[in-house]
Amino acid sequence: MRKFTPLALRLCTAHRSAFSVRTITSTQSKALVSTRDDIEYCRRLVHKHDYETYLSSLFSPRYAREALWGLRALNIELLTIPTHTRTPSAISMRYAFWHNTIMGLYTQPQTQNLPPVARVLHDAIQRSKISRTWLRRLISERQTSTAINTLDDLQKHGERTIACLIHAHLESLNVRNMHADNAARAIGVSSTISHMLRSMPEQLAHGRCDLPRDILAKHNINVQELYKAPKNTPELQNAVYEVATTAYTKLCGVAELHIPNSPRQ
Repeated sequence: MRKFTPLALRLCTAHRSAFSVRTITSTQSKALVSTRDDIEYCRRLVHKHDYETYLSSLFSPRYAREALWGLRALNIELLTIPTHTRTPSAISMRYAFWHNTIMGLYTQPQTQNLPPVARVLHDAIQRSKISRTWLRRLISERQTSTAINTLDDLQKHGERTIACLIHAHLESLNVRNMHADNAARAIGVSSTISHMLRSMPEQLAHGRCDLPRDILAKHNINVQELYKAPKNTPELQNAVYEVATTAYTKLCGVAELHIPNSPRQ
């Protein structure tokens, strides 16, 4: 039986920020192109690969929930490009395809032959005027993401990926204010760090370690030895604790933010 994790609960709370009840006009309705199959495709993708987000999505109204599934499905599509495509040129072409397709939703009225994820996002953009900045930044970061050398690099990576998704989801809820933006950035960083730490055992088993290099050096951790025989050493525990503390501090800051009309009030 699956359980809510503390991070999932905080994401649920943050995503339930206040929104004004809106109606969809007949003009907007005619402009919508996604089908139930498109929405179900995105839902299943998120349910399979991002279960925490799927849980938090259940707290959103229907139109924002579908937008969130589309946003997170796009993130999954981008993340799986390197694993589903082998050659560098093919990988670059796939990223270019998604960049051109998503940016085209803002500039080109043509909606034929779009993949399911793009059709769902098209409708979210039509309903909520989601800023292209968040999606462009997400695609760019997924494509050009480099080695994490410092803890600051890891935090910036979170701001340019998960935080962008949260910003866009908030816009689908018609939440646009400075305090919500600050919360989105902090939760994006915390979520990125949390996911990285939880996936460490699997990473090490495949000869990979995403802990920032400055943290590894600070705690005298030999990565090659970890690859050969992963052990829960005191040095590794201290490194993980330092990185996890950064995520925890960010979340504590979110709890202190005042977001007008939030469900807590």
